[in-house]
Amino acid sequence: MDINDLLAEASCLLTDARQETYGSFWDNHRRIGVMWSELLQLEEPITPELVAVMMALVKISRIANDSTHTDNYIDAIAYIAGAGELATN
Repeated sequence: MDINDLLAEASCLLTDARQETYGSFWDNHRRIGVMWSELLQLEEPITPELVAVMMALVKISRIANDSTHTDNYIDAIAYIAGAGELATN
C-alpha cells in the first residue's frame, strides 16, 4: 500500500457513511471527551481534538506492537487529520 492509498483510506474514515452511524467527527469526539472527563472526574472536559490525538496514540502503540497491520496506520492518519481540522477551525 503506497502513501496515496493510505491517505485515501484515511480520508474515507472521516467522510463516509460512518458519520451517519456515529455522528460527525466533532460530535463523536466531543461525547467521548465528556465521558472520559466524567470517568476521570476532571473539572473541564477533554476537548474533541485532544480525544483524537489520544486515539492516534492508541493506534501508534498498536503499531509499536505489530508494524504490519495496515489499519492502525490508516486510523492514526485519520485521527491526526481530524484533530488538525478541529484545532484549526
